[in-house]
Amino acid sequence: MAAAHTGLGSAIAPAGVYVCGSLKEEFGLALIEALAAGVVVVGPDAGGTATYVDDGATGFLVDTGSPRAIAAGMSQALDLARDPGAAGRVQQARRLVRERYTIQAMARTLTAVYAGITGPSGTRSPQNGMPH
Repeated sequence: MAAAHTGLGSAIAPAGVYVCGSLKEEFGLALIEALAAGVVVVGPDAGGTATYVDDGATGFLVDTGSPRAIAAGMSQALDLARDPGAAGRVQQARRLVRERYTIQAMARTLTAVYAGITGPSGTRSPQNGMPH
């Protein structure tokens, strides 16, 4: 992650692929770090992975319970990683990570969620009974 943060992500694994063999990932920090590093990812089609992997563009979502599906995903990912037009894909993935998954971006999102629950007065909201 440090190499990607300092702009050296391309030195990590040029034309590389990261494969996550978990059966399900709700958040998948390693997948997000791989996207930030600019590598194509292969991850489970179960859980939250589809919220940040653009299937066919920044990676592939596969049934990780199937060795054949993983092998097919790896083959597709390697082809995509070697694609001369991959620069746009890399930038798309890095932009997504910057916009949604940095500490700052996640703090902004959570602040908005908490503000919506608590309201401006800092008291319990009659609509949801949640403390402010």
